[in-house]
Amino acid sequence: MKEKVSVFTLGCKTNLYESRQLVAGLKNAGYRACEGLEKADIYIINTCAVTNEAERKSRQAISRCKKLNPDAKILVCGCAAQHDGGQFSENVNFVAGTADKLRLIEQLNSTGCLRDELPTEYRKGEIFAAHCKTRDFIKIQDGCDNFCSYCIVPYLRGRSRSRSIGDVTAEAENSGAKEIVLTGVDISSYGKNTGTSLAALCRALKDVPARKRLGSLEVSVVSDELLDAMEEGGFCPHFHLSLQSGSAEVLRAMNRHYTPDEYMRAVEKIRAVFPLAGITTDVIAAFPSETDKNFEESLAFCLDAGFSDIHVFPFSPREGTAAARLKRVDSDVAAERVKRLAAAKSRLKADFLSKNVGRIDDVLTEERTSGYVCGYTPNYVRVFIKEPCKTDEIVSVRLGKAVRDGLAGEADAALRKV
Repeated sequence: MKEKVSVFTLGCKTNLYESRQLVAGLKNAGYRACEGLEKADIYIINTCAVTNEAERKSRQAISRCKKLNPDAKILVCGCAAQHDGGQFSENVNFVAGTADKLRLIEQLNSTGCLRDELPTEYRKGEIFAAHCKTRDFIKIQDGCDNFCSYCIVPYLRGRSRSRSIGDVTAEAENSGAKEIVLTGVDISSYGKNTGTSLAALCRALKDVPARKRLGSLEVSVVSDELLDAMEEGGFCPHFHLSLQSGSAEVLRAMNRHYTPDEYMRAVEKIRAVFPLAGITTDVIAAFPSETDKNFEESLAFCLDAGFSDIHVFPFSPREGTAAARLKRVDSDVAAERVKRLAAAKSRLKADFLSKNVGRIDDVLTEERTSGYVCGYTPNYVRVFIKEPCKTDEIVSVRLGKAVRDGLAGEADAALRKV
């Protein structure tokens, strides 16, 4: 029997999809393969470089592998390896970049470095069934053309390029998962290099027998056409709509291509079609040049938008980006801004949860924790159902009082859907 290979993933859902493809491809090639860090003969670390901390954790993962098996071979790939392969070269056997990660299967017994030129078109390769029973991620696109002033990803992933609708539909139909999530580096740009659109893809997936959810979106893609296609295609009313700042001045400094007014119109457009949509977002606190006035504008905007959740990040400079050359906000001021945004996040989340209390909704049960079975509604409310209740099922649940970071749920076996 061939060696055991452990694939460890850091970073985004696109990385997770690519790692699952690696695991499935390794199994297809006869290897014993698993996700996560287990004692193994070979480790593949799929790295992240979105922040300095992500790169530090990528390097730290090598030490964790060596502790599990000092004699193991270690291969690294992904964004941190593409950004600076030299930071890994002394401690690992092989370094690859972001292109064609499945080629690592051919390199398990190699040493050296393989960092291809970043592609300009989506490379069609073999797709392996990852067999995720509950939630499956399907990568529809790679790369990004936005070049936000703080972001290094376009330099590591290349320009935006899309898979064909036929390829995506075929993978979705063969998934077998209860829910599929369309993911990529910038899925809002889907189809721009192939003459189609994200709305067209949503319509094409209409008959796939699974819950369907979109990954992170940009404001520019929110249109009547997309919302109609999502409603027609049975997509979950959950929108992760990237904000970063609610200040027009800061958005310009970030090279974000919308204004606060345009963003708010997108939110209103969503709620006109999906009144109880979960709208989540990201906000960067203390971006260089963010004044007290800018911050207050951003905080007020978040409260007015009524987000269901906010991912709050302090600014993290990335070498090679325009924002890294700008003067930083004082660290104490930055910490206070993060604290105030976190308080707003808690308030907004509590408000959103209260609007869902008493409703009956479908929950995809995923895991067990401390006497509960947990899962998510279509609009991304986390629900805690008292056992006994099976996982990997869609169950109709009456949503009750607040519990932890979600709501209690009372399941009725007679209402079970799948």
